Amino acid sequence: MEKPTLLIAADTYYPKVDGVLTFMEEFMKRARNSFTINLLVPKFSTEEKFLDIKVQFLALSKRLGMFNYKTIRLSLQNLSKIKHAVKQSDLIFIQELGPVGIFSLHYALRYHKKKVLYVHNTPWEFLEKYFSLRSLSSKLIRKYYVSLYNKADLLLIPFLDLEKEFRAVGITAPIEVARLGVDMERFTPSMDKNSSKQGLNLPLRPIIGYVGRISPEKNTLTLLRAFKKLKEGFLIMVGDGTKDLVEKFTATQNCRVTGFVPDVEKYLKAMDLFIMPSLTETTSLSTLEAMSAELPVISTRIGFMKSYIVRGYNGIFFPKNNASVLALKIEKLLQDPGLRQKLGENARKTIVYSFSWERSIERIIYLLQTPLSQNK
Repeated sequence: MEKPTLLIAADTYYPKVDGVLTFMEEFMKRARNSFTINLLVPKFSTEEKFLDIKVQFLALSKRLGMFNYKTIRLSLQNLSKIKHAVKQSDLIFIQELGPVGIFSLHYALRYHKKKVLYVHNTPWEFLEKYFSLRSLSSKLIRKYYVSLYNKADLLLIPFLDLEKEFRAVGITAPIEVARLGVDMERFTPSMDKNSSKQGLNLPLRPIIGYVGRISPEKNTLTLLRAFKKLKEGFLIMVGDGTKDLVEKFTATQNCRVTGFVPDVEKYLKAMDLFIMPSLTETTSLSTLEAMSAELPVISTRIGFMKSYIVRGYNGIFFPKNNASVLALKIEKLLQDPGLRQKLGENARKTIVYSFSWERSIERIIYLLQTPLSQNK
């Protein structure tokens, strides 16, 4: 029996390192036996990790950019590539509603293709926090994205509470929960913290860490302000982002910015605690990976984190934008190695029990195949 052709459309690609790309990698590894997979992505690079997966690259604009990255060129050639890729597919699996995702959705509607969207973030919240939008602008953007989501045959969301939020803003498309997972064999605890630090040329001092974009919606400035209140420690920011924000970190004593790295797990092994100060998240894959590495986590109480982080058991919360409270929480953990160990061990248990990629992808494959069977 011939496998159905699945087109994954995304606005991210290597050398970026983010949660969406991690999900795509894990999905493609496990879904290749169920689908003939093609990939439609911006040409940030021409790297191809899977020899049996055809990658269609879209040329980048020389002028237009979004969130510190170039976006695809709005050209007839790119539109023709998107249209052709959609026409040749049985099912369109859209990862983000950026330009690639939006045009893929447009052509999927035109050619009556089944279209499934995975919700990696709530775009109106992301844009509101990134650009500090006023209420009217935020409402107009939300209305636009709600209209796009309602064109999908199925929305996959990472946690149940998100469905209530979506229904409240007028999203009527079918919704199913399909949580993300963690590679527990890759993200493991360090056997020797000092060796892990030395391997990365880090000082043998308490390492406070963050993984992700350095950008307004991630609220990384609150982390920087909190760090400056501390008497000890070294801050490592594993990621890249907005130039002016990155420069604030690089200009800070006892702080290092790595840029995006392919071996995030090595940096997590060197950390003593992990901070997620974000203003908007759905799952926060980087937080799950830190927990899998047995790190105590201090986080804002948002998205799915408010469910899988249990205060005092596997992590600690702090109020949004409150650098003073964050500094106190960090100090508390730095001064109490027993508490750090307890939170970290329980964090790892949480991941092992609840966040297997195998179970996650198995469910997603089942849900993707369901709309296909309805077409027969």
